[in-house]
Amino acid sequence: MLALAVGVWAGWLSARALRFQETHVITAAGLLAEAVLAAERDARSKLLGAHDKTIDVEFDFLPVGAHDAAGADSDGCLAAVVAYYGQLRPRRMAITGAPGAGKTVLAVELMLGLLENREPEDPVPVRLSAASWNTDQPVEVWLSAHLAEVYRVPHATAKTLVAARRVLPVVDGVDEMDNDPALTFASRAAQAVLALNAYQHGRGKAELVLTCRSAHYEALEGMGLGMQDAAHVEIRPVSAVKARGFLRDRVNDLVRWQQVLQTIDHSPFGPLAQSMSTPWRLTLAVTIYEQRDPRSGAYLFGPEALLAPGLDTTDAIRDHLLSQFIPAATAIHPSPKGASYTPEQVHAWLAALASYLHQSAITGQSVAGRPLPSIDVVLHELWPLAGIRPPRMVHAALIVGAWSMGAAAVLAQAPVSTAPLFLLTAAMWALATLWPAFIAWHDVWPETTRADLHRLRTRSGARQLSSGLPVGLAGGGVAGAGVGITVGFVSGLAVGLVTALVAGVAAGLAAPGPIGAGDPRDMVRSDLAFGMSFGLTVGLSTGLTAGLTGLVGGAAMAVAGGVLGGVAGRTFGTIASGAMFGLTGGSAVTFMGVVTADHAGTLAGVLTACLIGLLTIGIGGGPILGLEGGLASTRYIALLLCTRRWSNRWLPWRLGRFLNWCCGAALIRTAGSGYQFRHRELQDYLAQHPSP
Repeated sequence: MLALAVGVWAGWLSARALRFQETHVITAAGLLAEAVLAAERDARSKLLGAHDKTIDVEFDFLPVGAHDAAGADSDGCLAAVVAYYGQLRPRRMAITGAPGAGKTVLAVELMLGLLENREPEDPVPVRLSAASWNTDQPVEVWLSAHLAEVYRVPHATAKTLVAARRVLPVVDGVDEMDNDPALTFASRAAQAVLALNAYQHGRGKAELVLTCRSAHYEALEGMGLGMQDAAHVEIRPVSAVKARGFLRDRVNDLVRWQQVLQTIDHSPFGPLAQSMSTPWRLTLAVTIYEQRDPRSGAYLFGPEALLAPGLDTTDAIRDHLLSQFIPAATAIHPSPKGASYTPEQVHAWLAALASYLHQSAITGQSVAGRPLPSIDVVLHELWPLAGIRPPRMVHAALIVGAWSMGAAAVLAQAPVSTAPLFLLTAAMWALATLWPAFIAWHDVWPETTRADLHRLRTRSGARQLSSGLPVGLAGGGVAGAGVGITVGFVSGLAVGLVTALVAGVAAGLAAPGPIGAGDPRDMVRSDLAFGMSFGLTVGLSTGLTAGLTGLVGGAAMAVAGGVLGGVAGRTFGTIASGAMFGLTGGSAVTFMGVVTADHAGTLAGVLTACLIGLLTIGIGGGPILGLEGGLASTRYIALLLCTRRWSNRWLPWRLGRFLNWCCGAALIRTAGSGYQFRHRELQDYLAQHPSP
């Protein structure tokens, strides 16, 4: 117990040092700025369709007479937006415009300009999806959680940066917060604006940028809920001159577009001119009609198709462009290695996601108090797409199946008997199976645990893994002492060293990594990696214990597991859950190994216990210690099992790889820890047209 106390104290000191090692405001803000700059440059490229040419959209300042920021000019443009924003006092701006007007692109352009000319004392602009904000959370809590989740900023550092107002929130898409377009004072958008108006820096309003569709923002202003002390600017429609300039920069042969341009010039209020008055629609048209045959180089389609008699309304032109977008994107961007995506498959899979989001928006359904998403696709939170119960049932079945495989491994080596040890093993197995299965069902929204495996590739990352050494020494000390007292010094030393090594690496992997933008897929990968590494820890330690010490050592190991489980639960989660699993899981795995060793030899017992620990603890055990390791990722696996071809919402088995490819093809975009459709128009179109 002395070793346990010393180890836990050392682990606490190590964790405390990790939390505060990057809290120096200037250094942490500089690291965050580098990460945001890299992420937003990539986002800009994808928003522009993998191109570098933007439309220099123009905007007008719309004064409200009260609560306007000082220093706002009457108009501005994208090319000079940084200078425009810089002269505002305070620096608060609401960017509005029609759907597809380029609000997000303008905000990203502003962010990049601020970051590229940033001084060490300047705040770091960070873009957040408004739809992801639970407005019951204070602004500060939302911001710091976003920094920790998306940019791997340690929680203490994130809180310090936000408290010092070294983060400039860029709240993107306030119009996407509510399912009902008829906004009320109680709507999420209204509550968000109230909270943002109360967000202070000292005695004044804090710096802020917000984007919202014009109609929604006007509705908010009608309730007296516009942004206070801010410049409200509205993006103008793209003029014929701007459209011609954009095409000149983006296409290889402007002659092919002359008929389209002439029609826009001659009928500036006609359906074609109205449809081509936003950067989004112009980008769609260029993507479709600039396709070329990869062998001959011939253009596949001519832009004169936009002049077809049937395309005589803005809705018809919109649907025509959207129907051709996925085939064009699929042709331009080859499938990833080992996959072959057809336009029909891409349409069907994205339509399944869009239909789920659309249904959530229409019904406003909540699960366990959390509203289902209508905009964001977060992999480990996507499971309700397959129904509220089926994924949770499959999840529990996965855990029972994993433990059953362990029992089968024992029965393959040891016959069924009524011996007390065998009956005790069966009882422990039943408890260790049902408890995590119950937790998997009961925990409706499991959280992820990060285990950054990429750190193993660098020297600095490997050194950081040593942060888990105190935790490993604590576990190894307890396990080794228990075995050493009951069996002998050599066996205790062997068990202690193996436990210390593997537990230390597992704890180090779970420690915060360097600040930087992550991939939305990393959350599931890291969660699974942590769960499996924890399973490997238990498998190796209990396997050695079972093979080397027999029943007495196994009992000592089970008690040690219960103590360590309770300590872990006290530190990270629930004491009862940790102690329960540590005792039952450790006992079950150890006794299975003991039974096997008694009938098939020491080597078989060691190997069996190691295998059982890896399969069972890795899949169903880590979460029960309150660490949540592995529970979110196995829920995601359950979702994939429920969305096979026979289901009414078919998704690819490697969904993360597919969504990553869709980002490269500019069909969707990353948004924080998840994904969003490139544009709400595309999401709505796919929801209404599930088949190509």
